[in-house]
Amino acid sequence: MFRELKNEAKLSVLLHTKSPLTIRSVQGKLMDPTLLDMQCIKSRYHGEDTVVIPGSSLKGVLRSRYENIVNLFGGKCCDIFDHKSKCNGKINGKADKPYEEQGEYVYRYVCPACKLFGSLNIASRIYMADAYPIKNCVMGERTGVGINRITGAAHKGALYDFEVVEDGTFQARITIKNYELYQMALLFHVLKDLDEGYVSIGAATTRGNGQMEVQKLDICFRDYRKSVKGWKGALDAQEISLDQKYHTAYEWKEPYFGEMVLQDRSIDEMLEICSEVDIQKKLEEETCRSEKLY
Repeated sequence: MFRELKNEAKLSVLLHTKSPLTIRSVQGKLMDPTLLDMQCIKSRYHGEDTVVIPGSSLKGVLRSRYENIVNLFGGKCCDIFDHKSKCNGKINGKADKPYEEQGEYVYRYVCPACKLFGSLNIASRIYMADAYPIKNCVMGERTGVGINRITGAAHKGALYDFEVVEDGTFQARITIKNYELYQMALLFHVLKDLDEGYVSIGAATTRGNGQMEVQKLDICFRDYRKSVKGWKGALDAQEISLDQKYHTAYEWKEPYFGEMVLQDRSIDEMLEICSEVDIQKKLEEETCRSEKLY
């Protein structure tokens, strides 16, 4: 599955805070006693220290929602924390396959979420870089207190303060290799839920923190098969034409790949394009194939 590169997609997403955002650093005030008890994660970017949304945090949130949506469409995802699950444990028949076929065999075996996000048996095909702010963020602080589980009142000595991003716009970059159309459609559903506030990022989400707005979406598709004229998955026979509606086709500027670019598109537009993809049918096919192998 990974030996031959068939297609790639690069998504650039602007995420703007709709509520305070905090992704806490594990260091806390250890580096400086004068700091707040809980600090936002910071990193060096363009010569300055700035807050950052780690790619691992974003990927974890997206995967969790991706699994939920797969289940709603009739698919079934494994428990990624169960090392004895079929996606993480020993795969029957793998050792009997030639080395060059083992990757494709494992890919057909694992659940829909592990196919894209990876597991102990297969590498991830979606990559998320750290999201940095495109301009200076407005920082603030909040005060919290532990609650006594018996009385329901504030627990004595449990007062703490933490840092938040009051206002900021972050640029998130997502790259996907050898993807299928239904996987892209599911990913757009996840981004839609993030935009509408059903998914939150960071800590203190139960008190309303971490809600983000998707302000801008740019997508660059690459295909390495010159026979492809539209939007096509790595293994799927379906091909969606974008030329008539969006006047966009692959431009073969290089001898080995073509690029197709959609700039400043809304999530609703991308979901409309993906409406041609029967997600439920694709998930049923994946489940049947996996059960036969198992």
